[in-house]
Amino acid sequence: MKQIFLIILTITTFKVAGQNHLIGVKGGANWTNITTSNFVNQNDFRTGISAGLTYEYLFKKHFSVGADLIYNQRGFTNDIVFTDNLGNPTGEKYTTKFNDDYVSLPIKTGFNIGNKFYGFTNIGVIPSLLVDAKTVSPTFNTDGKVTGNETFDVTSRVTKFDFAGLAEIGGGYKFKNRYWLFTSFAYQCSFTTITNSESLLSDKKIPVETLVE
Repeated sequence: MKQIFLIILTITTFKVAGQNHLIGVKGGANWTNITTSNFVNQNDFRTGISAGLTYEYLFKKHFSVGADLIYNQRGFTNDIVFTDNLGNPTGEKYTTKFNDDYVSLPIKTGFNIGNKFYGFTNIGVIPSLLVDAKTVSPTFNTDGKVTGNETFDVTSRVTKFDFAGLAEIGGGYKFKNRYWLFTSFAYQCSFTTITNSESLLSDKKIPVETLVE
């Protein structure tokens, strides 16, 4: 199951400048999803948070290198649509949520231009370690009606290490010669798969009808 994350980060960051060193905090929202042939139903984005620490070293006039330490919530949702005996949608559906939380270490290099107001772009790689993975699936009564949700811990079924590429663009404002405030948008694409050799489908506690091979 090939996994691609689309992450749009709206980041508000204060950086304290010390000569060529910038240290700060960042936080924002992200939207993630996957592309895969394993799901024939519609996958939707999971909205999560992304927050942590950031560091950059400025060299020459417009270039920088840096690294972050970020906790981010990733995942996706999968919609199952009910159909009648003829295969026509009945208008009912239920949603299974796949929630994966990671600690990430983005390593990037960037180019910036401008003085008081400035713009920048970064490219880099993002190694990440899985912290927790849960699947939230609906429960049913004997009549097939949805009665609620049940949460399953699937940490052992999700790949512990993720490796992705990063492209980022943004702009900001420098004030008092020491503080930088910026907002950016980033796209992150994972090169690894979401599941390890023990697929999510192998856990019999999870309703297999929520996943389609």
